[in-house]
Amino acid sequence: MAVIASPRYRREGGRTCIDIQLKNAGQLFDGRDPAPFRERDLDEDAVDYIVGAVQEFPAKAEIKIVLWISGEATPGLPAETLVEAVRAHFRYEIVRLQRRIREHVRLGQLALAVGLLVLTVFLALAELTQWLPASTMRQILREGLVITAWVAMWRPLDVLLYDWWPLARQRRVHSRILEAEVAVEQGSGADHGAGAQNG
Repeated sequence: MAVIASPRYRREGGRTCIDIQLKNAGQLFDGRDPAPFRERDLDEDAVDYIVGAVQEFPAKAEIKIVLWISGEATPGLPAETLVEAVRAHFRYEIVRLQRRIREHVRLGQLALAVGLLVLTVFLALAELTQWLPASTMRQILREGLVITAWVAMWRPLDVLLYDWWPLARQRRVHSRILEAEVAVEQGSGADHGAGAQNG
């Protein structure tokens, strides 16, 4: 595991701190990504930890992300590069989530158009059954057409009214992370009350 983080959150200057312990600055990044450091993806463990931590905090809590580097400085990776890498990652995630929400809404609108068409056609067919001879079969056919018509509207309404909520929640969490202060400190977070663990 590239990143070892503290299971506890400390307070500093009115902010709740998310402490991430790194042996070296390079551990912050996904080692499989060959792009330059500023453009690399962050380590998945670090991202999951930050996102999970922010989800636990109250909505109005001020946040500070502290990267503790216990080893020697990595050439070409000054603190400014690490801070910008964190911000760039979550800035991109917000853009990606916004794009997914727009695509979701467009899909919902298309599904709604299809659903309305099916609703209109099947309700019209249900009305036409009155021209059939009165019988149990006619009643069953009419009820079946009406039920099918309204069932066709279930998925479009589900997409437009509910399915996008998780994406919107993710976007809010990432926006909070982007607004958080990011600091890089040399040494072990445990020495400063962060309770970082090695493993």
